[in-house]
Amino acid sequence: MRRLLLTLQHAVAAPTRNLRLAVVVGRLLALAFLVCFGTGLYSHFLQEPLPWMRFPTQPVQLYQVTQGIHITAGIACFPLILAKLYTVFPKLFETPVITGVGSVLERASIAVFVGASLVEITIGLLNTYQFYPWPFGFREVHFALSFVIIGSLAIHIGVKLPIIRQYWRMIGSFTPM
Repeated sequence: MRRLLLTLQHAVAAPTRNLRLAVVVGRLLALAFLVCFGTGLYSHFLQEPLPWMRFPTQPVQLYQVTQGIHITAGIACFPLILAKLYTVFPKLFETPVITGVGSVLERASIAVFVGASLVEITIGLLNTYQFYPWPFGFREVHFALSFVIIGSLAIHIGVKLPIIRQYWRMIGSFTPM
């Protein structure tokens, strides 16, 4: 089994799959999700404000602008998450698969993040077309998934912080995965 995983890892290795690129794409993806989260919270609390919340009513186009930013950042998540998955794909074939609590947290947070993200951005895109082929309420699920995504993203960043810190500002560093 180990030999098969090493063969697969070598087969998918490419110069474009490196830690620096993973960090660069990752921070763009995190930024897109944070923008979506912030603008989504704004939209949610405009529609269902808590009793103590007061929102400005001027300029009248503010909601349109925030929703435009929300949708644009959400659509940008599609190519960004695919680029990130392409970049880190060889890591799926690392052996041993589990090396401790950190690797369990890492793999679990990634599985939750990727799954929830793909569902979130897909139903968000279908919502722009007002197409609802699922049996659940869009707003409730979209809102709940946003917290799952941000939570799993925070865990992933926490686990990967040493690598992120190392490659955050490096220029021209292309260490293969």
